[in-house]
Amino acid sequence: MKVHTLCIDESHRLESDKDRNDIGPSPLVSVFATGAKRGVRLVLADQLISRTDPGVLGNLGSRIITRLPNPKCIWFAQQSMGLSTAQARRIAQLKKREVIVATADHPTPFMVRVNEFSFPEKPEDMDLEKMAQDFLSQVTWSEDSCQESGPADPEAVKGDALKVFIRIAERAETIEERCEATRMERAREVRARRVLEAKGYIAEEEITLGNKKKIHKITSKGAVAASKMGIKVKRYKSGAIHEYLLNQVEKRIGSLNTKFSFQRNSTIAREYGIQPDSVLNMTSGYRAIIEIICTNVDREAGILNKERAVCGVDTVIAVAANKKVREALERALEDNVFQGRGDTEPARLVVLDAECLARNFDWESVFDRP
Repeated sequence: MKVHTLCIDESHRLESDKDRNDIGPSPLVSVFATGAKRGVRLVLADQLISRTDPGVLGNLGSRIITRLPNPKCIWFAQQSMGLSTAQARRIAQLKKREVIVATADHPTPFMVRVNEFSFPEKPEDMDLEKMAQDFLSQVTWSEDSCQESGPADPEAVKGDALKVFIRIAERAETIEERCEATRMERAREVRARRVLEAKGYIAEEEITLGNKKKIHKITSKGAVAASKMGIKVKRYKSGAIHEYLLNQVEKRIGSLNTKFSFQRNSTIAREYGIQPDSVLNMTSGYRAIIEIICTNVDREAGILNKERAVCGVDTVIAVAANKKVREALERALEDNVFQGRGDTEPARLVVLDAECLARNFDWESVFDRP
């Protein structure tokens, strides 16, 4: 195995993105991102990790921390490595040849203690593997060595479980999106999630999204635990599935080359006693109402027909959480007859399900009137 050393001139380090005069990622970020894609192994050593570009840290598979006295760097290491409070406190107390390691091959960070070992200045290539094996045989590691004295807190969350807990608390997303964001393999994310489920901190939403995609939410017990850990739990008026679908639909429509804006609290239908989830206004004057349907299809069918009668609305788009909900909504619409809106043509009604989030879905056709 060949090892290449990449030297970085620290005099060119920038305090923040605001100090940069270019518009793209730093060269160092590009090096690590490209290296990760092509299987190139790079090693980064830095004494001030709090000033390291997050884009670089996001492409590191393993992280090793030696003794650090700087409180800001310690806090940064704790957040980026998912360390427990006890492990973070231990960073400033580490002795020679003691390090704390976080790696994708192990579910939680752990401490490694290495016995004194010396290498010749210029070892032969064929001797390196044997010397590495001898070196590793002298390494001792322990997860308990990083813990505070006294009984462990049975409700504590750490490592991968903590990372997953924070993601679920702060946003609505699918399992696949969470794995990509945390750089976890599916099996590793499942193990972390099972820890949270066993504690009663998270639960699946009652319905699935589209093709059996699952969204998880924080339970009341999990909300209490999150509060104790200083984790802010995002609240959703109509549930995580509803919020996720609405965000994704707006994002997909937003990818069209059309000038428009979204209004979440539009008063366009207030005189009808209804509040649309979102209203799309194009600069051309085109207007569409977007409704997300998860439950109560009979009630939602009545609301959709009222929205079709609103003057100035061209299209009403109903997006159901999955195929089963969509089919139930279509049956409910057959029973709830549209009453019309006087002499003007009613708004066009388009009923979709979560499959409209697919990349190949033609959103342009939704806004084309026959």
